[in-house]
Formats: sequence, C-alpha cells, structure tokens
Amino acid sequence: MENASMNKARWLRRLLGGPFLVAAGLLCAAATVHAEPSPDDKALATMLFQEGRALMLEGRTGEACQKLEESERLHAAGGTILNLALCHEQEGRLARSWGEFNEALSVARRDGRRDREVEAANHIRDLEPRLSRLTIVVPPAAEVPGLTIERDGHEIGRGAWSTPIPVDGGEHVVRATATGREPFVAVIVLGKESDARTVEITVLAATVPPVRPLAISAPAAVATPQTAVFTPARLRLAGIATAGVGVVLLGTAGYALAKALSAKDASNSDCFVDGCNDTGLQRRNEAVSRGNLATILGVSGAMLVGAGAALFYVGRRSSAPRGEARLTARLMLGAAGGSVATGIAGDF
Repeated sequence: MENASMNKARWLRRLLGGPFLVAAGLLCAAATVHAEPSPDDKALATMLFQEGRALMLEGRTGEACQKLEESERLHAAGGTILNLALCHEQEGRLARSWGEFNEALSVARRDGRRDREVEAANHIRDLEPRLSRLTIVVPPAAEVPGLTIERDGHEIGRGAWSTPIPVDGGEHVVRATATGREPFVAVIVLGKESDARTVEITVLAATVPPVRPLAISAPAAVATPQTAVFTPARLRLAGIATAGVGVVLLGTAGYALAKALSAKDASNSDCFVDGCNDTGLQRRNEAVSRGNLATILGVSGAMLVGAGAALFYVGRRSSAPRGEARLTARLMLGAAGGSVATGIAGDF
C-alpha cells in the first residue's frame, strides 16, 4: 500500500513538473528579452559612446555629456556610466558625478572589472570633500497635516529631512505646501564646491478665504422681484451703519498694510542678492500674508462705504415732503441667466 502511494506521487511529479518547468523557463526568457535592448539600440549606443569620448578629448564637455547620457539610456553599461561620471565631473556637476561614480563602482564589482572599480573608488574619495550640500530642516511646529517638501520640483521624503543632501552648485528652489496653507518658497544659490546651506521651513500660514459676492439663483428666465419695505429714516440709519462698518474695515486694512510694509522693511537686512536667510524668509512670508489681508479688508471696506452712502442718499431724498406722512421704498433683488440684479424702488 505504501509503495503504491509513493509510485503515484512520483508519477504526478513527472506529469506536472515538466510543463511547469517549461512554462517557468519561457517566462524568464520573455522577461530577459523584454529587458534586453534591441540590436539597433546597442549599435546607436555604441556610436554615441564613441562620439562622446571624442568630444571629451576635444574639450566640448557639454556636448559630450549629452551623447553619453543618451548612450547610457539606450544601453546601460559599466564603461558608459564611468565615462559619464567623468564628463559630469569635468562639467562641474559634482553631486551628479559623485552619484554616477558610486553606480559605476557597483557595476565594476559585479562585472569583475578591478581597473574600473579602483578608478571609481578614487574619484569618489576625491569628490566627497568637494561636494556642496543643502539641508532642509522641518521643525516639529511646521509639520502640519499633508506637508509636502520639494527641491527643484522633486519631492523630498521625510527620511531626507535634516540631512545634508549633495547637490550641484547653482540655484535651487525649496517649496513646502499643504492643503489650506500658504506655500513656502525659498531660492538658494550654492557654490560649485564645498558650500553648505540650510533652509528651515517655517509654519505655513492659513489661507485667507476669498470674499465672494452673494449669489441668488432663480429658476425662471425673468427676474422675480422680492420686496422689503423701508421708511426714509430706516434707510438713512442703515446707510450710516453700513458706511461705519466700511470705515472700520478700511482702518483695519491700513493697519494691516502698515504691518506688512514694516515686515518687508525689516527683512531687507536679512536678504541678499542670492537669497534670504531664515529670519529674512520668515519676515517676507509675514509681509505677504499681511498684504493679502490688507487688500481684502480694503476692498470690502470701500464697497460697504459706497453702499452706505447710496442708502443714505436714497433715504434723505425720499424724506422730502410729498404730501404723505409715511413714504416707503422697496429693495428689488432678482436673478436670471447666472446674473444678479439689484435696485431700490418705491414711492418718493
């Protein structure tokens, strides 16, 4: 009985094992074919590599790097990435060159090319003290929900915060965003070699909601008036109250504008041609937020003062003697086709 069971198991393995192994081999072969560049790509990559090397010898570094980059894209090879790293080093893009030399080192070890391994390791050792580095610091108070940090359009994950990141010399833009918050933007210029800068993300200010006009919708194509009865005295009183609120808003807007200008002037001592330090950036952001608030308050205040003056004028005009002890006015509101119509009518 036991021998029969063992024979049956061996028969099943022979029956199923063969097709499964063939299928697995076909899948691996398909994956290899898919990853392998075509003969045309290999030929073009070889030609571009040779042209890039020749351009490097002629001192035409920018053109040489473009040729080598395309050759590496078409057909990644240890010799290509090593020469591309050398080209970028000559071009002054030290951080990129350092990263490519590290990649070339790994490929050389995999391929058993001791000569390339030694050359890449020597360049890595020489480049490390020359690298410029940028550190992005995010204090705990600035870690609002949904915070995203970007450098030159590429997101910087939380694991890279407060870490000196090797970067090429030149201008770099650091941006922090979060839903419902004003963005933080800092422009930093680093030297090509051995420079170090730090950007501290400030607490993102809450977005000021825009002032939107009252929208009244009506299903009918023709405006349907709605009336409200006001006496001349009430119209004048409403005008005075409305204008008073407008004056208060204008005064508040002036104060906010003064604070914005003060913050702007205070940041001048901390800002330079190539950017601002942490204190200067914080003051500049504060000036922008206060300036936006001053604009909103100023527009709202001016509108209320105008509306109050109109109400007062209508109330005063309608109070003239017309032979009636009590005069009435109607406030007309209507909407049609996505537009709003207002007006005042009555017996004056």
